Amino acid sequence: MDGGSLDLRSFVDGLSDEGLAELRDAVAARLCREKYGADTLEGLLSKWGRAPRCPSCGCESVWLDGVSGAGRSRYRCPDCGLRYSALSGTIFANAKLPLHKIMKMVEVMCHNASLRLIELTCEVSHSTAFLWRYKVFSTVSGWQEKVVLSGRVWIDEMYFSDTRVERGAGEGRRRGLSKDKVCVVVAIDSGGRALAAVSENGKPSTKRINRALEKHIEEGSTVVHDCEKAHNALVKKLRLVDERYKANTADPVYLEQMELVNHLCSWIRRYVERFACMKSENLQSYLDWFIYLHRVRRDEEKWPVEERMVRHLALS
Repeated sequence: MDGGSLDLRSFVDGLSDEGLAELRDAVAARLCREKYGADTLEGLLSKWGRAPRCPSCGCESVWLDGVSGAGRSRYRCPDCGLRYSALSGTIFANAKLPLHKIMKMVEVMCHNASLRLIELTCEVSHSTAFLWRYKVFSTVSGWQEKVVLSGRVWIDEMYFSDTRVERGAGEGRRRGLSKDKVCVVVAIDSGGRALAAVSENGKPSTKRINRALEKHIEEGSTVVHDCEKAHNALVKKLRLVDERYKANTADPVYLEQMELVNHLCSWIRRYVERFACMKSENLQSYLDWFIYLHRVRRDEEKWPVEERMVRHLALS
C-alpha cells in the first residue's frame, strides 16, 4: 500500500460521524454526475431539455424569479402569476432525498425489490421507502390503457388467491377456480407488447374478457388461445383470425404454440409472489409496474433503464 492510500485512510479515520456522512454524500454525488451527467434533479431536467412550464395553466413563456431556500431556481408565470420551480407538478416537487438516493431507489425498484430491501440498500426509513414506491406506482397507474396489441396475439388467464376473502376458523382455501381466486387476463403480441389486467374473481365471463381486451387488440389480428369459450365473442366482435389449441400440458403442440404467453404468466407469477404481504386490491398497481418495466427493458439498448425511469417520473 502506497503512502497516498495511507494518508487517505488516515484522513477518513479522522473524520467525525457528520464529516463521514458528508464525504459519502459527496462521493455518491460525483458518481451520479459521472453516470447520469448531473447530480441534481434540476440538472437532469436541464440535460433532457425540459423547459419549465406553469403547472397551473401550462404556459411555457416564464420568467426567472429568484432561487428557493433549497437552491432551486424559481419561475413566475406571466399569465396567471404563479411562482413555481422546475419540479412543481411532479412527484419530485417536495423531494428531500438527493438525486443519487433517488436513482438508487429507482434502480432497486427496477429489480422488483421488497420494501425492506429498498430500506437497506438506499438507507432510508420504512415510511420513506413506502412513500416513494407509492409515488412511483402512481405514475404508471392507468398506463396500460394505451397499450394496443396487433399482429399475432396470445391471450390467457391466470389466478391468484384473494386476500380479501374471509374464512372461518380452520377453513382452508378452496381448490380450483373458485371465487377465492382473482383472475388476471394476460396478453402478449409478436412484437413483445404485453398486457395484464385484473378481471374480478373466478372464471371469466364473455363480458369480462371483452371489457379487459377489446380496446387493446387491433381488429383483424390473429388471436392464439386455449379454446376458452369466453374468448369466442371477442374473436367475433373484433373480426380476429381464430387460432386455438386445447389446453393440455402433455401435448407438445399446445406447449409450443402457447409458449410465449405461458412464459409471460410464469414471469408475472414469480414477480407477484415476491410480495407476500401484498393486498389483492393493490394487485393492478403491481401489474401496471411490471408491464411498464417489461416495455422499458425491451428498449434497454437505446436508453439505460434507470435514467429512462427517472425521466418518466419527472415528466409524469
